[in-house]
Amino acid sequence: TSGATSDVEVLPERGLLLHIGLMKTGTTSLQNAASALRPELLSQGVRYPGRSTNHRSAVNDFMGHSWGWGTTPVRGAWARLRAEIDADTENRIWIGHEFGANADDETVARWREELGERAHVVVTLRNYASILPSVWQQTTKEGEQLPFDQWLAGVLSDDPDGELRGYQQRHDQGQVVTRWAEAFGPENVTVVVVDKSTPDLLFGAFESMLGLEQGLLSTAKLDGRSSNRGLSLEEAELFRVLNLQLREQLTWHQYCKWFRDAATVSVLGRRRPGEHDTRFVLPTWAADVAHARSERYVEQIAASGVRVVGDLDRLTAQVPSADDAPLDAH
Repeated sequence: TSGATSDVEVLPERGLLLHIGLMKTGTTSLQNAASALRPELLSQGVRYPGRSTNHRSAVNDFMGHSWGWGTTPVRGAWARLRAEIDADTENRIWIGHEFGANADDETVARWREELGERAHVVVTLRNYASILPSVWQQTTKEGEQLPFDQWLAGVLSDDPDGELRGYQQRHDQGQVVTRWAEAFGPENVTVVVVDKSTPDLLFGAFESMLGLEQGLLSTAKLDGRSSNRGLSLEEAELFRVLNLQLREQLTWHQYCKWFRDAATVSVLGRRRPGEHDTRFVLPTWAADVAHARSERYVEQIAASGVRVVGDLDRLTAQVPSADDAPLDAH
């Protein structure tokens, strides 16, 4: 375990950093900073390939996954990204998207075969209990219609149904880290623990691994949209109610154009929650279940042998909760 980013080993020359998330661990801020600073990164020996903000389409194409309802993977997206990676014979490469954490054992093995020995996998993690409201908020910006209390009960159950099973599996921190460590070797996997008490650790860890000047990533200008700030209960509930009205009437591409990339972006970028907004607080039962899970996750991560940047104990810290927590915005 390393508490300081100064202790992080820099990747070998022409090393490839694959960041697989998890969701809601600062991935959007990292992606926006990297895309905004592409020329600066390249001048310091790091290529962030492609032209878009992140590598979601390429990652999904490689894994055969689609994003949104009624869609198919963007064929050729991975091949185009791979061609740019292969054409660069001098620099370190930085790629990834949080959908990489959705990979099963077989797909992780394909990633290892595809990327070879030059690849180093980075998993960013936050306290499991604290992340649950953030994950639900994100899903409401992508069409989720379940109220928070129903979604929470499903994700925290022992045997969730349908999509909720997917949410539970992709946030199983212990299983995700173990799966990638077994495929790539624990020496080729780094876990970065993201916590509000160490706000500079996330950017600092990536700068250290990539051999970048410390402080570079924080020079990117990020607004509420690009930093993907959290929603208040009222904001999230507004989006959920709109989903109930709109989702069945729109294709995924229409939904993204008018709702995800317009309405929600306006709220995130132009509005700051005020005193009258309600903060998310987990009900006590949910905090207890999440805490027990997080203790198991940390045991698995510690046993996996991967490098850890930050304090694993932050992942099991108790979070504020209430016996009758506000779960809807009526």
